[in-house]
Amino acid sequence: MIIIVGAILMFFFPWIFQKTDLPLWYAYSTYLVFLTSSLLGYFINYRQIILSADQKQYKITYITKGLTFLKLTIQIILLYFSIGGYKGWLLVELVFAFATAFLLEYSVRKTYPWLKTSCYVGKRVYKEYGEILTKIKQLFFHKVAGYVLNQTSPIIIYAYTTLTLVAIYGNYMLIVAGVISLLVAIFSGIIPTLGNLIAEGKRKSILKIFGEYFACRMLIAGIATYCLWIGGNGFMVLWMGSEYLLEKLPFVLIVGITFAGMTRVSDDFLAAYGLFRDIWAPISEAALNLGLSILLGHFFSLSGILSGVLISLILVVHIWKPYFLCKNGLLIPVSKYYLKYILYCSITLLSGFATYWLLGAANRDEAFSFIPWAIFLFKHMVLFSLISYSIAFLLDKGMKDFSQRVLYIIKEKLIKKNE
Repeated sequence: MIIIVGAILMFFFPWIFQKTDLPLWYAYSTYLVFLTSSLLGYFINYRQIILSADQKQYKITYITKGLTFLKLTIQIILLYFSIGGYKGWLLVELVFAFATAFLLEYSVRKTYPWLKTSCYVGKRVYKEYGEILTKIKQLFFHKVAGYVLNQTSPIIIYAYTTLTLVAIYGNYMLIVAGVISLLVAIFSGIIPTLGNLIAEGKRKSILKIFGEYFACRMLIAGIATYCLWIGGNGFMVLWMGSEYLLEKLPFVLIVGITFAGMTRVSDDFLAAYGLFRDIWAPISEAALNLGLSILLGHFFSLSGILSGVLISLILVVHIWKPYFLCKNGLLIPVSKYYLKYILYCSITLLSGFATYWLLGAANRDEAFSFIPWAIFLFKHMVLFSLISYSIAFLLDKGMKDFSQRVLYIIKEKLIKKNE
C-alpha cells in the first residue's frame, strides 16, 4: 500500500514543484531515497519493536542516534569540501539507511536468537490474537494523523508563499526536531514500564508515577522551549545568517507548537493502556490541521498556517486526549489534569519572564559569536531551570515525588559504589 501511494504521489511532483528553478530529478531522487528508508522500517526493522517491549530501547537509541551522528558528520564534510555535491549527500543518506536496518536486525538476532518470523505461522495463529490486530488497525489512524501534522505544513507553506520561506521554515524545524528527539530519547523506554505497571493493576503506584512523569516532562519541556525562544534566533544567525530569520509572530507560533508537541503527556499513558479506539480523534486532528492551515494560510500566510497547526494540537491533543485518558484509563476527574497542565504552563511563563527580566536579551557579541552565545544560553537555562523547578517543587506533589525518586537513585548508586 505504501509503495502504491508513494508511486502515485510522484506523478504530482511536476505540479507540486512547479515554482522551483531546480531540476525535477532533485525532488524525485530525494523522495525515492527517503521512501526507501521508510520501507526498510516496514519490511526489515519491524522486529525491533520487541526491544522496546522488553525495555531495551537503549539498544535502538545507540544504533540509530550513533549512525545518525556519523551520517551527518560525513554529509557535512562532503558538502563543506564540495565532494560529490548533492548526489554525494543523497548517496550517504541511502547507505546509512541500509546500515541502520542491518545493525538493528543484527541486534535483534543477537538478543533473541530464538525469534523467527514466519508468514505461514502468522496466518495460522493470528485469529488467536484478535485484540492485538484490532489495536494495530486503530493505531494506524493515529500514525497517519501524526504524519499529516508533521509533513504537510511545508507543502501548504509552499502553496501560499515561496520556496525560500519553506527552506527558512525547514531550518527552524530542524532545530525543533533535534530538541524533540532529545526528549523522545529520554522518555522512549517508559511505555513498556508503564504497561507492566498497569498490567499489575497497582492503581496507587500508577497515579504516583503519572504525577512524577507529568512533572518531569513538563519541566524539561519548559526548559527546552524557553531555550528555543531565547536562543533560537541567535543560533539561526550564527548558522545561516540574519537574512534567514523568521518574523516574530511565526517564530513565537513555532515555539508554541514545540511546547504543545513536547508536553503530550497523555500520549504515553494512552499507549500504555492500549487506548487507541478513538480513531475519530486523529482523523479530526488531521482534518483540522489541514483545513485550518489552508483557510488561515489564505488570509495570514505563514502565521495562519502555523496557527492552524497549533489550534489542532490544542483541541485534540491537550483537550480531548486527556479527557479520554482520565475517563477510560486513570479514572480520575479530568479537571485535575487540566489544572495541573495550566499550573505548569503558568510556571513556564512566569519563570520565562522572570529569567528574561533578570538577565535580559542577548547583546551584539552574544548574537554574532558562538562562544558568547553559548554562555548566554547556558546562563538563561540554569536560571530558568532553578526558578521553574523551585516553583514546581513548592506547588506540585508530583515534583516532590520525582525529586525524592532521583535522590533515592543517587543514594543507591553511591552506596553500591562504596561497597
